[in-house]
Amino acid sequence: MATYKSNGSPNVTQISQTLVNRNISVIDPISGQPHRTSIRLEKIEWEALRDICARENMSINDFCCKADRDERRCEHSRTSRIRSAILDHYRNQNNRLDS
Repeated sequence: MATYKSNGSPNVTQISQTLVNRNISVIDPISGQPHRTSIRLEKIEWEALRDICARENMSINDFCCKADRDERRCEHSRTSRIRSAILDHYRNQNNRLDS
């Protein structure tokens, strides 16, 4: 939960502590070689990502590579593409359950 300063503005230090920075490996599009990079996701997004990977029997790195290279992903940043892929996974899962 965000905390606020006495003047009503958000306490940025408290807000940013909900983000977790982790290293992942993705495939560099030019060299085709693995490339270490870091992404910052909310704690709940990391939990969702671990859950998806466990269910799909894939590594977090594989999921992130797949999301990063997916041509349907039009988000600007790698982190945004990964976040959207997580959301899409759950949206598609719910659509399958509704069918």
